[in-house]
Amino acid sequence: MILTCKLISNDIKLPLGIALVDMYAKCGQLQKSRMVFDSMTEKDGICWNAMISGYGMNGYAESALEIFRRMEESNVMPNEITFLCLLSADAGLAEEGKYVFARMLSYSLNPNLNHYTCMVDLLGRSGNLQEAKAMVLSMPMSPDNGVWGALLGHCKTYNQVEMRISIATYVINSEPENDGYYILLANLYSSIGRWEEAENVRRAMKERCSTGKKAAWSVL
Repeated sequence: MILTCKLISNDIKLPLGIALVDMYAKCGQLQKSRMVFDSMTEKDGICWNAMISGYGMNGYAESALEIFRRMEESNVMPNEITFLCLLSADAGLAEEGKYVFARMLSYSLNPNLNHYTCMVDLLGRSGNLQEAKAMVLSMPMSPDNGVWGALLGHCKTYNQVEMRISIATYVINSEPENDGYYILLANLYSSIGRWEEAENVRRAMKERCSTGKKAAWSVL
């Protein structure tokens, strides 16, 4: 703390200040991190992002949003990293996450797969599974395993077997080369006693492996 106070009294320069904000936050010493941040007379976007990320990684979503609002008031332009830090901080807080996502779009920034994964995760955590599924299906790029995994994981948490079947079926049609989803779908059918359908899925997977042809399935 003595070292921190001495540095603050000497007006910390930007590169050192950012490093200290980040270091203290990663060590869980948010009071010191914020002390350094507040003492800096010059703050660029990287500095603001470091403080937002620091609060987010330690579970202080409201504090991260407070810093973001101050960033906007200071006329510092947020970027894709800013919003990724905020969405990561908002895990489970659906309304806050939707607000952040809307703000990102208002800056004409294009969300990438990481932003969508965070959104699907926070919507799923809060039980908004249909909204999460709708977001995935409306994405401007192809969802990756991280996005599908987040959605399927939360469907499992909320015991939504039929939705998991629907999603796995959809992904098989989109990614017929991915054996994992055939296995998942077969296991899901087996878990609810739909043995014939489970066997049909396993048979389709074997046929695809032997012929290389795409197996088509109807979305439930």
